[in-house]
Amino acid sequence: MSTPDRILVRLVSPALFVGASADGTGADTDVVTDGHGLPHLPRHRLAARLRVGAVAATAIAPDLAATVERVFGRGRSHGADRILRVGHAVTGDPVRAAVAHALAGRAEPLRSTLRRAVTGAYTTLESGVEIGPDGAPEPGRLRTNRVLLPGVTLGAVLTWSTPPEPDDWRCLALACLATDQIGLKATRGRGRVDVRLAAPGDTDPHTTTLRLAGAPMSTGRTSP
Repeated sequence: MSTPDRILVRLVSPALFVGASADGTGADTDVVTDGHGLPHLPRHRLAARLRVGAVAATAIAPDLAATVERVFGRGRSHGADRILRVGHAVTGDPVRAAVAHALAGRAEPLRSTLRRAVTGAYTTLESGVEIGPDGAPEPGRLRTNRVLLPGVTLGAVLTWSTPPEPDDWRCLALACLATDQIGLKATRGRGRVDVRLAAPGDTDPHTTTLRLAGAPMSTGRTSP
């Protein structure tokens, strides 16, 4: 059975991955994209949410408390005290290759127009009134947010600094299962996600993740 090499993030509801887009889309709150206009979830945001999920999972698996720090590092730490690195969560290779081919050799302003069209294919605009610190709407503060559409699946490559033990995989799998929201405005039903581990050619990442989440305690440095 193949070892997982990536994390899949499937959007269940519209999500606000706020950041700078390649060309700007005129929204008050834009969505982060790469240089080709394709949306992605920055690795530091994904890693932070996974760590939160792992900490939450220790409520049912308290024996993994030390493993959480081994895999994800200490809270608010960006140093080398963790053995797992995740890449940006991006669209699949075929999509990125097709977009890169379509943009190759294009001059401005056509190149920017095509990039905006790529972003537009994955997103939509939502309008709403800005909410003040007291939770009440701010008069005259209509804002537009560009959000990612549900159904989009992004993948992030996994890199381990040392060979993972069974408990490391168990910790990561539980973190994935416990991570059900990424992005802003969670209280409004935004950013609900399914996060799963996947191996090369994996047709059932959900089963793969459940299998690893139930892995036995570590007895040595062996991969699952």
